[in-house]
Amino acid sequence: MINAVILAGGKGTRLRPLTFDIPKPLVKVNGKPLIEYALEELERNGVENVYISLGYKAEKIMHYLDHRKKFGANIEYVLESKPLGTGGALRHAMEKMQGYEDIISVNGDTIFKAELDKMYEFHKKNDALITMGSFMLDDIRGFGVIETEGDRITRFIEKPDPKEVKSNIINAGIYIISKRVLDKFPKEESFSLEKDFIEKIYKEEVILHYPIERFITVNDIEQYKKANEEVRKLAGGEI
Repeated sequence: MINAVILAGGKGTRLRPLTFDIPKPLVKVNGKPLIEYALEELERNGVENVYISLGYKAEKIMHYLDHRKKFGANIEYVLESKPLGTGGALRHAMEKMQGYEDIISVNGDTIFKAELDKMYEFHKKNDALITMGSFMLDDIRGFGVIETEGDRITRFIEKPDPKEVKSNIINAGIYIISKRVLDKFPKEESFSLEKDFIEKIYKEEVILHYPIERFITVNDIEQYKKANEEVRKLAGGEI
């Protein structure tokens, strides 16, 4: 399986007071740090090399992961000297990597389940620039929303007013990304992958979506409480 990047540099301000002393990826849901869920799912999919982009309280995440020796993935850290946004952080990590054509990118604060090998095959078969993991939600507030025609994304709006869109398919923040994006990224050092890049290029590039099986996110205290409830319900089976 191809290499992966976990974006884990955000401050998680909407989760305060939980994130005053620890970074968001270390917030525990049902007793397990969020970043652990992401790593376990990547490892379940056979990912062997994971690059973790770190910013806020990076040393605490590094300390946790340095003591995580029982799992198989090789972990390397990519440090942000200042906030770079999701796009800038991804570019910074990709520039540190060598010998690849495509990478997986996921957020370090999301609990998800996806068959990444099939998603990657789909991405390569269609020569996509980006294949985005998608998920249907009843409440799309706070998420990027996509409208589709078949597998093709025909419209993407980052965090729209629900009245602006006719779709309930959201961007799950899980991607297969071609190295070709490096030549197309904005020149700015700091930028949003979603707002400043995908939202501007989806009409002219092959941007596809691929449905994933599970998506639980923790952006604020309300979602944090719901995530704990949902994961507890799943605890009897495979998370």
